[in-house]
Amino acid sequence: MRSSRRKAASPPKQGIGDLTGPLLVSLLAGQEDEVESQLNEAARRGADTAVLARDLVEPVFKEIGEMWMRGEVTPAEEHLATELISRCLTRRGAARQRPLPGAPRILLSCLAGEFHELGIRIAADIVQESGWIAESLGANVPRTALVGLVAERLPRVVGLSVALPAHIPECLKTIEAIKKIAPGIKVLVGGNAFRRDRAFEDLAGPDACLPDAIALRDWLVENRPRRAALPRTKETCRRVAKSLHRRMAGAHSAR
Repeated sequence: MRSSRRKAASPPKQGIGDLTGPLLVSLLAGQEDEVESQLNEAARRGADTAVLARDLVEPVFKEIGEMWMRGEVTPAEEHLATELISRCLTRRGAARQRPLPGAPRILLSCLAGEFHELGIRIAADIVQESGWIAESLGANVPRTALVGLVAERLPRVVGLSVALPAHIPECLKTIEAIKKIAPGIKVLVGGNAFRRDRAFEDLAGPDACLPDAIALRDWLVENRPRRAALPRTKETCRRVAKSLHRRMAGAHSAR
């Protein structure tokens, strides 16, 4: 098994840790304009999506989770914060340049019983930003459905998000099923379960365990194929059609 234990990338010259408090307040208050402003400020300081996720979004939602456990935040407020940050990040992602046609594809999915999909949403943005094509299935995907889609679409990589340690056995079964039907596909794992205890990596058996957003970004950049087969454009198709037409006409004349 090959693990990703690379040194973390350098943070922006200006840190973004001071934005966690304002972002937490803005999210719980439902202040979308303020959330946008804080994300824009992080970007202005040099944070890409991976840095923004690890150093800003993750600490904020860790705090929201602890507040929920203490009874200081209701489930409704937690859902409001999650949907608000998702919406803002989606808008940011829509403004970025799309991967080139023919770029490698990665299929992202939460396991069956996993309903924490914020991480997989952010992972999809990082995938796109890193020059890959992201196909995200979201939360609570049954194993048979996931494996069936992998067999049908044959992505270069499958990424599995595991938030709860109790789902490590399901992760192992899913990886085994994917490897059985498509041995050449790389399987990556990440999520809160692996951040809590890296020993779970050995139990799950992935090709790489990526505990945070920057590790994911670095793996994608390092493993992106240097050349991708580009699909034919309409102009290319027209040229091919003309060439075939000339060949057929020449063969007919030779008769």
